[in-house]
Amino acid sequence: MVLFPSLLFAFFGAGPSEDDPRIAGFLLASWSAFAVLGIGFFQFGVSIAQSREEKWTDFVRTLPAGAMPKITAQLGTAALFLVLALGLLWILAFFLTSQSLATQQYLQLGFSLLVGMVPFLFLGVTLGFALPARVAVPIANLFYLPLSYLGGLWIPPDQLPKIIQDLGPFVPTRHLGELAWAAVLGVPPPLASIGALGVFTVLFLATAVFFWRRDEVSRSN
Repeated sequence: MVLFPSLLFAFFGAGPSEDDPRIAGFLLASWSAFAVLGIGFFQFGVSIAQSREEKWTDFVRTLPAGAMPKITAQLGTAALFLVLALGLLWILAFFLTSQSLATQQYLQLGFSLLVGMVPFLFLGVTLGFALPARVAVPIANLFYLPLSYLGGLWIPPDQLPKIIQDLGPFVPTRHLGELAWAAVLGVPPPLASIGALGVFTVLFLATAVFFWRRDEVSRSN
């Protein structure tokens, strides 16, 4: 989760970023968004699916502390992995590419990714409560990798096949990418992408609550 985005960036993103700072910044934003997706799908999706089948989880449910300590720990761990993943990626880009982002652009990129990752956290929670642990990893990858491609995080959207470009507005990763690209290009974030991510947040929150309640009912029976 921490190393994978940086490894792919070193192989596929660093080369085209060597000479043009604008392209370097664009690709850095794309791979940063890709790193954020991994946190949602694996730290929340796979981790929750695996923890549901552990005896420790059944024991924790008997304690009077409630859900907040567990949620806080989950968010804290996700934040740690996010800092490590982005930090490693940005350090790698500093040495391997011609990117010339200012501190303000890094801050705006980090904030945009923090806001944009919210719907993917809820999507990860949905997968975590909907899937058994043995299939969580392959199913998470079936979301993680194709959504990254469809959203233009590996290849710039204008270089994708026409049918993929037409699907872009209906894919949440495209809108996450738009926020990240706006940050490094120094332009305001597109309102359409903010609104689309808001819609996806509500949708994935609803599915996460549904499957969480289903899991609670099955455990209580």
